[in-house]
Amino acid sequence: MKLIYSLTPAVDAARRAELQRLVCESLSGATVSLDEAGARLMILAADAVNPASVFDALRLQLLSFGIELREIYREMPPAPGSYPYAPAVQPAAAKPKRTVSLSTFLISLIAAILSVAVIAFVAGSGCALLLTPGGTLGTTGEEDAEDYVDKIGLIDQIFKQYSLYDTDGQLLLDEMLKAYAAATGDQYAAYYTEEEFAALLEQNSGNAVGIGVTVTESQDPTGILIIDVLPDSPAMQAGVAPGDVVISLGSGENAVSVAEKGYEASLDLLRGEAGTKAEFTVIRNGETLFFSVTRAAIQIVSASGHVSETDPTVGIVRITQFDLHTPEQFKAAMDGLIAKNCTKFVIDVRNNPGGDLRSVKAILSYFLNEGDLVVSTYGKDGKEISSEYVEVVTYRDEGEACSVTKEDIGCYRQYPLAVLMNGYSASAAELFASTLRDYQLATLVGETSFGKGILQSVFDLGAMGYKGGLKLTVGYYTPPSGENYHDVGIAPHVEVALSEEAAGKNLYLLTEAEDDQLQAALKVFQP
Repeated sequence: MKLIYSLTPAVDAARRAELQRLVCESLSGATVSLDEAGARLMILAADAVNPASVFDALRLQLLSFGIELREIYREMPPAPGSYPYAPAVQPAAAKPKRTVSLSTFLISLIAAILSVAVIAFVAGSGCALLLTPGGTLGTTGEEDAEDYVDKIGLIDQIFKQYSLYDTDGQLLLDEMLKAYAAATGDQYAAYYTEEEFAALLEQNSGNAVGIGVTVTESQDPTGILIIDVLPDSPAMQAGVAPGDVVISLGSGENAVSVAEKGYEASLDLLRGEAGTKAEFTVIRNGETLFFSVTRAAIQIVSASGHVSETDPTVGIVRITQFDLHTPEQFKAAMDGLIAKNCTKFVIDVRNNPGGDLRSVKAILSYFLNEGDLVVSTYGKDGKEISSEYVEVVTYRDEGEACSVTKEDIGCYRQYPLAVLMNGYSASAAELFASTLRDYQLATLVGETSFGKGILQSVFDLGAMGYKGGLKLTVGYYTPPSGENYHDVGIAPHVEVALSEEAAGKNLYLLTEAEDDQLQAALKVFQP
């Protein structure tokens, strides 16, 4: 019988002989050996020996050395006519410990994200992360957890030594980390490879490569719900529409269902390089439709405006998402409409999935007073993490367009506002609407919003010397009223739905006369 144990900490050279002598005395007739690093102890004993008794005897002996013993392999004698339950595994040489400086233990969060969609969120403000070592997974049940470091190492060693097939170590690691994020139960958690993380940061800048859709997870049916299609995007040109649910990706025999692949992994299949095709099947009003869309570089225009056809004194500004360039685009749209003698404004955040905290804070600063509370965030223990207030701020990084000057604060406060929203207005869009509501600066028109009142942060693993990035939910956030709206949504002052005919069309293609919700918003300004 062969038994292999891990030793923590490893036995140094000065004590190797003494340890082997003690073990041999405890196990008469056994052969005892240590690996070169002193981290693995291998014992060859008679088949009749009880492995549990061996472990108990050794554990007591090694405690006197200050060494923790853990069994990692056991080869029992085969039953007559059968094979051993596992092949012999040579203990792997221990790798040198990786050391990091104290500064790398405190790393900044790249982003504070208030968004539904992976394809449409961007970066924000920061705080600090304290990394602590640990040998078990998760935040609960650690008393029953296995030592994952040894277990993963053992499984990896078995595959390396006995698998018929070669394995790609980086691919194994990436897929394992993606599975970890998915298994946490946090539907917004995701691990990004180096390439995916670079694409995410590129998206932050307001530029992207893809088909031009904003999405969230669909539960019934299981799939990817398209909540917005960017104007003039490949998806719009192909006929993809808000409300479509992607249920499978690929075509023919190569098609995989979102239900089997998983939400985050399926999103990866939608992404790709410019010039390549994204093939997918959607359900629309009970009908199954197939699309083949050529991916392209997309210049995201997240804020644009025009004068109302119904009332030339009303300017209509649409915000499709809150990215790092949205504040300057919004300001340009507002100033352009003011120059055209608009004195009242409808701000349309329908189908807006949210985005960057710095972005929405900057735009709200144009309507609020200095020192006004914008948002408060709370951790899982219910304690306040931080609060954001209107202030003069200058960014010298990629968020430069989110800077706020003294002159910016309250520059549009005097104009009457109506905010258009619907069931796909989420996260930062909800914060925008609810904050203006709380300060009694706008009338909300449309339908109850999505209801996402939780905050995600993106971590750059490069600060610790690793490639890629990680996103996870870190807390709840509330508007100035202090009422969290997660899974509840924001109710409008004036509730109105689109007509059945209008709801069947792309929101961007509706005329002003067809848009019942916009017409209701325009009536807000009538005496």
